[in-house]
Amino acid sequence: MSMWNRSKKEEDIPQRPTYSPEPAEPAREAIPMATYPLKTAEFGTTRGAAVLGRSLLVTGHVTGKEDLVIDGRVEGDIDLPENRLTVGAAGHVQGGIRAREIVVLGTVQGNLEASERVEIKKNARVVGDLKAQRPVIEDEAYFKGNVETIRVDKPKPAPAATAEAAQAAAAGQAGAGQTAAKPAQQGTLPNPKPELRP
Repeated sequence: MSMWNRSKKEEDIPQRPTYSPEPAEPAREAIPMATYPLKTAEFGTTRGAAVLGRSLLVTGHVTGKEDLVIDGRVEGDIDLPENRLTVGAAGHVQGGIRAREIVVLGTVQGNLEASERVEIKKNARVVGDLKAQRPVIEDEAYFKGNVETIRVDKPKPAPAATAEAAQAAAAGQAGAGQTAAKPAQQGTLPNPKPELRP
C-alpha cells in the first residue's frame, strides 16, 4: 500500500513548467531628433534661439550674440546688437532693449532701439520710446511713448572714385584697339572782376 500511495502523491503534485526564454525583439533603429518637425510659435521658428522660460526671473544686464526668446521676466537692460529678441506673450521686460530686431508679444517697460525693425504685435503692451529703421505697431497693441524712425543713407561715392569710374566707362566705349582720350585738363578760371588800371 505504501507503494501505491507514493506514486499517487507524485501524480498529485503539479510539475513546474520549465522556463523557456522568448526570443528577444529585434532592436528598433533610433530616429534622429533632427527629422522631427520643429514646433513653430506665433512669432516664427525658435530654432537656434535661446529661450528664457516662464518660471525664470533674471535680474541684471543681459548681453549675448544669439537670438533670444523671453517667456519669463527680466529686470534689467538687454543688449543683443546683432541678433533678434522676441518677448513672448507671457514675457515681461522691465528695462531698455537694444537689438537688431525686436518683436514684442508681451509687456515691455523701457525704451526699444533696433538697428533694423521693431514689431509690437496685437495685444502687446509697451511703455517707452521706440527708435528703429522700420517700426511696426499692429492694431489692438498698447503703446505709450515717442517713435523715432532712423534714416539710413547710403554712403555717397567719393569724387575721385566717380572720376575714375567715368574714365573706365570712356575706355570701355572706345573699343578694342583704340586708345581712350584723356580727360581735358581744367584750366584756371578767368578773373571775374577785371583789374582797373589808371
